[in-house]
Amino acid sequence: MNSIHFPESWASWEVDPSTRQSVHVWTKYEPFDVSVGTTSTAIWTANRGVPSVNLVSNPSFETTVLTEFTVSGSAIARSNTMAASGSYALEVNPDNNAAGEGFYWSFSSPGHPEGSSLTAQCEVRAGSTGGNMKIEIRKVVAGVESVVATSATQTISNSQWDRVTVSAAMEVGLTDYRVYLISNTQHNITFHVDKFMVEQRKDGQITDYVDGSLGNNYEWFGTAHASPSKRRPGIAVVRGIRITNGHGSNTINVAFDTTATAAGTTSTGVLLKTAATWETQWPIDVQKSVNVIASGASTQVYGVVWGVHSG
Repeated sequence: MNSIHFPESWASWEVDPSTRQSVHVWTKYEPFDVSVGTTSTAIWTANRGVPSVNLVSNPSFETTVLTEFTVSGSAIARSNTMAASGSYALEVNPDNNAAGEGFYWSFSSPGHPEGSSLTAQCEVRAGSTGGNMKIEIRKVVAGVESVVATSATQTISNSQWDRVTVSAAMEVGLTDYRVYLISNTQHNITFHVDKFMVEQRKDGQITDYVDGSLGNNYEWFGTAHASPSKRRPGIAVVRGIRITNGHGSNTINVAFDTTATAAGTTSTGVLLKTAATWETQWPIDVQKSVNVIASGASTQVYGVVWGVHSG
């Protein structure tokens, strides 16, 4: 496990260029295409989010390589009959010989000198009613496993995906861990697992699911669906905006860090008439929101904001 896989290293993922360099000062962008009306609407809100790292290389089981998952009293296979993310999930068929049947994912961690937690999560769903599952985190010493944390037991639904989570304090020093996704009691109900995530965090927070295919600010460390992935921080400060009024007759007003109003010369917003486009020509400093109000309903507003991850 490399130190870049600690989410606390997120600042090293983002290098804001100096204004002394001959480069564009905007390091991030977020496109928008929305319909607004006569009530002020925030089309962008400052949100750096929670930088995160998913250590599981194939977390939504999109590729045929399943070697990072070890069966434990079950059979596993990819299935495209249902998926919570992407096109596939992992189908787990317990042997029905005992409780604790499923599979596990393993890794070694040097720990963090200031202490850290190992968090794990997945979403689960069944093709038929009944059955249950849980997540267990176990450490392995000289080949002997011991359970360090167990999630709440999840009764498996055949009508929805349910999220299961668990967190455990980690040892300081090199330690082997296994994360088990297994039945809680003996049963033969086949269930599907998707959005499998394991993260090491100093704050112990269980974050939203991450993989490198989820869009802006998500990235694989290496090959897609075959390497850990990360969520970069989002835009905390807007440095520029390009915005177009896409309506054929309505006007719009655009306001920054305040509620947009449309009242002629007393408006808090910049006026854009029909089909007009406005783009800032120098860096701005918007730290809360971009707000828009229109003179009529169903007014299309589209464009992009550029910004940076910190002030």
